[in-house]
Amino acid sequence: MIVSDLDGTLFDRSSNLSERTIRAVRSAHGAGIRVVAATGRSSTSAAPRLRPAHVISTAICSNGSLVHDVHEDRNLHRFHIDAEHVERLFQRLAAHDPRLSFCWETDHGNGWDEDFADVASGHEDLGRLATLTDRPTRSHRVTKIMVRHPDVVRGELRDRLLPHLGDPLTVSCSGVDFVEVTGVGVDKSTGLQHLCDEWSIDPADVVAFGDNQNDLAMLSWAGRSVAVANASEAVLGVADDVIGHHDDDAVAVEIEAIVEQQRSAAASR
Repeated sequence: MIVSDLDGTLFDRSSNLSERTIRAVRSAHGAGIRVVAATGRSSTSAAPRLRPAHVISTAICSNGSLVHDVHEDRNLHRFHIDAEHVERLFQRLAAHDPRLSFCWETDHGNGWDEDFADVASGHEDLGRLATLTDRPTRSHRVTKIMVRHPDVVRGELRDRLLPHLGDPLTVSCSGVDFVEVTGVGVDKSTGLQHLCDEWSIDPADVVAFGDNQNDLAMLSWAGRSVAVANASEAVLGVADDVIGHHDDDAVAVEIEAIVEQQRSAAASR
């Protein structure tokens, strides 16, 4: 199996699959290699960008919280945040810093605080209108909570929040200014392990591509980890290999090489 992050990795700078990437993924499928997307995006924005190419049928979305069938546009599995943990997160973080605002992704749709609205209205994942106007209750299964601060962003915000969570939730950051919270132990590798169990694939036989902090667990889990040249220092430091820039079709080039190696190995047997 080949698994790749999307933005900054498999996608080009316009956040789409290039023609070369589409050809490379099709070639991998033809060689019997499953290709899976693993993204912080929700299924509402990941699936429409993947579906037209007809090359990737399964996506791990919301940083590992959802296993999504791209072609049928339905969630196959959900790793939600415990309801008690959701309640405590809102209480503890709001008490820690009242300037924090929140957005939430649930099985009943998305919602956000008023102070999050300017970000949400322009964010592809969230849409212009909130499905939920109040913070989620126990009747909602929460997949992901986004936390924003007016002055502190990304890794610094993550580090500030971790001591105040009260529960060992997973907090990750990527290319956006806010941070994203998923359930205890839930990251991209969670959804991928679920697929490996279902498809009888050993993680040692998985090649993973990534570029940001929310890819670290996936890269550590996979048998071979590959960073694009534009990756964060943390990712460059843990990856087994570093390839070219994402906007130069670096992942497609590497997939082509993997397919050729597999075909050569099969021919020599």
